[in-house]
Amino acid sequence: MSVRVRLIRHPDQFHALLTSAQGGIFKDLHRRALKVQTQAKRNLEREPRRVDTGTLRSDIHIQMLTVGKVLAARIGFNVFYGVYVHDGTGIFGPKGQPITPKMSKFLRWKTKKGTVVYATSVKGMRPNPFLKDALKAAKG
Repeated sequence: MSVRVRLIRHPDQFHALLTSAQGGIFKDLHRRALKVQTQAKRNLEREPRRVDTGTLRSDIHIQMLTVGKVLAARIGFNVFYGVYVHDGTGIFGPKGQPITPKMSKFLRWKTKKGTVVYATSVKGMRPNPFLKDALKAAKG
């Protein structure tokens, strides 16, 4: 017994299958993006712990998009300080230099307890690459 198979190509339908929200590829990519998002939120809880109000954690979001003809998922955040948490600051950050005042002799800030602190320089904050490390979750 033999079977004859004839493949008829319909580029528009094939493209829709690859990029539509009902397609299997879209669903798989979205499932993987959800895993990365969940892992990134968990990673903020690890050392160095960077959760104060939970704003950054709740801001981590997924954006499904098409780049050219390729389906993609973007996982990111909009809060301005997220990049400082992710990459670190001062000697631990990209510049590798202590944080020093530019307009005065001292840095000044209030602690959570309300105590005012003055310093001529600070080391900065260690990085917590919560998004980069979460990408491993997409493999599963």
